[in-house]
Formats: sequence, C-alpha cells, structure tokens
Amino acid sequence: MLDDYAGLRVLDVSQGYAGPYCGAILARGGASVIKVEPPSGDWARAIGGAVDGHTAFSLVPNIGKRAVCIDGTREQGRALLVRLAKSTDIVIQNFRPGVVDRLQIADHQLRPDNPALIYVSILGFGAGPYEKRPATDTIIQGFTGMMEMNRDAQDTPRRIGMLAVDTAAGVYAAQQVGAALYRRLTKRGGQHVKISLVEVAAAFQAMPIVDDALRRRGQPNVPLSVPIGTFATADGHINLSCVSNAMFHGICKALGKADWILDPRFVTEAGRLDHAGEITAEVARILHTRPSVYWIEAFERHDVLCGPVQGYREFLDDPHVRASGLQATLQGGAFEGLPLTLLPGTSAAGTRLPAPPRLGEHTTEVLAEHGYSQSEIDRFVEDGTIVQAKTEGRRQ
Repeated sequence: MLDDYAGLRVLDVSQGYAGPYCGAILARGGASVIKVEPPSGDWARAIGGAVDGHTAFSLVPNIGKRAVCIDGTREQGRALLVRLAKSTDIVIQNFRPGVVDRLQIADHQLRPDNPALIYVSILGFGAGPYEKRPATDTIIQGFTGMMEMNRDAQDTPRRIGMLAVDTAAGVYAAQQVGAALYRRLTKRGGQHVKISLVEVAAAFQAMPIVDDALRRRGQPNVPLSVPIGTFATADGHINLSCVSNAMFHGICKALGKADWILDPRFVTEAGRLDHAGEITAEVARILHTRPSVYWIEAFERHDVLCGPVQGYREFLDDPHVRASGLQATLQGGAFEGLPLTLLPGTSAAGTRLPAPPRLGEHTTEVLAEHGYSQSEIDRFVEDGTIVQAKTEGRRQ
C-alpha cells in the first residue's frame, strides 16, 4: 500500500464494481476507506462462484477497505450512516436516483454540515430522459456502440469480456477525486463529482467514435497498416504490427520474402494497403509453418513490433512480469497466495495485500471510533441495525 492519501477518510456506500473500484484505488493509495453494506451484502458478492463471502467481482474492488454492515431501512441505521458521512472527506455512491435521499446521505443533505465534502456519484445513464433506467456494464456496452465495435467474424455484436465500462468508470472517478482534492486544497471548497457510465463509455471510445464518423464522411475503411493483426502460428498466435517502411522490410526478411522489398506494388504504405488481402494471406500462410517463439525471435532480430498472445497464467509466469514486480499476492484465509496485479506506478516485488473484508467485519470497530459506546453497539447488534462478522481464521 502507498501513503499518498494517508489521512484521507472515505465512506464508500457503493455496490457492484464501478464505485467500489474507485474506492479501492483510493484505499491502495493509502486512504482509510470504510465500505458500508446492507445486511444482504453488496450484490457483487453473489455474482459468480463465491469463496469466503467474495467472488472475483467483489474481491478486487474491496481490498484494503474496512467493512461495516448497517441496515439503512431502519431509522437508527440511517442515523448511523449520517454520522459516518458527516465525519468523512469523501463519499462514494452509485445508487439509482432517490436512494441516497431516502438514506439521508445525499450530497445536499450532508453539505451544510460538511462544506468541504467531496461527494462522488457514479450514475448509470446520467441526467436526461433515461436518468431512472437501471444500467449495468453490459447494458451500457450495448447502448454506446462498444458491442458493435467488437463484432465477431460472423458480424455479431459482442460485449468485451470484462467489466470494461465499470473499470474505466472507477479510474475516471478516482482521477476526478484527485482534481477535487486539488480544488479543496486551493481553498475553493468541496465538490459534487458526477460521472455516468454512458459518458465514461463515450470518453473511453473517443477514437473509434471519430473513426466511425470519418468513415461515414467517405473515408475508406482500411487497415491501420499492412501487415497487422493476430496470426496463427504452428503452436499458438502472435500479434504483428507494421508501422513504417523499415519495419515492412524487416518483416520481409524475417519471412524469407526479400523480393517484396523491391516489388513496386509494395514500396509505399498506400501500395501495400491496395494489396492488403494478398500480403495478409501470404503472411498468414508462412507464420503457420513455425512455432510462436521462432517468429518472435526472428521479428525481434529485425526490429519488428510483435508479441505472443498469452493467457493469464502465461502472462503472470512471464519472466518480464515476474521481474517487474507488478504482481502482488493476497494474504489471509481462503485467499492466501492468490495473485493480484498492482495499480500502475505502484509495482514492487514481493508485495502482499490483505484479503478483502468479510461482510461487516469491522462494524463494531468503526462505530467505536465514531464515539459509540459498547452498550450502544451491543444494542444495535441485538436489534439487527448492524451486523458484525466473525473473523476466525483470518490473518490480520
């Protein structure tokens, strides 16, 4: 963990991935992040196969936080939430419109007592006719054209096989938190940061959106260069990219096609684009005759951009990845030794991170820090206003 955000207090009442991932970025930067969940838990805990109360969906965005479980449907529970929120620097929420108002922790309800508050709202569709529509990563991928961009060989739209929009939303939100902190540091007060998944997906796809607009104006739909793409080898696949005449010459030498260098059809990039089908087909035929490692070594000798297509296991076992220190391991209970990649700029060999918290693992601890007596806490436990998890078997 870093200490860049040491002393910063964050109340994360969000669920799913986008909001929690923003909180996780702050937590792994050294902020003290309290994750609040209802008695049923963050719904991400139930998406996929669960181990010790977590799935991959909920594990990654909650590492480094302390977990509090409060029943916000009860008046006493709402009072607890308000007290926690009034003593924090940042609140993160991603509920549908109206929910935080009912919980009494909306920005306009908290700001009079905490004008320096940075309040982060991660919305689905955002302001407009669809404001109250429910939204998920998949729904937004379809809505914003991302699935159209990712069509398969049969021309069927496909979602990107990870939470691309949610992950980008967490990163954009954390970036906006940094800007809001600077605003506060320069005596301009707190801020209500509002980010919608729709605008996140739009910003994330700025380049293909412009490319599509240019094509609709008549620009031909051609490859970025030739040859370029993913090619099958004798034992797998490699990525190959040609970005200059010199690199094309290197590809020709590596493939044993030196005659292409002097072929007048292929002398310029424009000429190669005109004959893209012929070049690509021949490159594919040749690459299929030898294993990936052979071609990677051959292309590297000629200073050609190339690389293997690997699975996650191969990636994490790669000697460069091991040497760069970007992989951490979790510690504690069922998660002991589980690999986790670090945030960019924080890589350090041998990093060990604590296991994500169980539902309500730190409830009584956090309430005690906020001035509640043991008798009050016991009463909240007894009447179901809060839940305190058992922590046997966890390494602290």
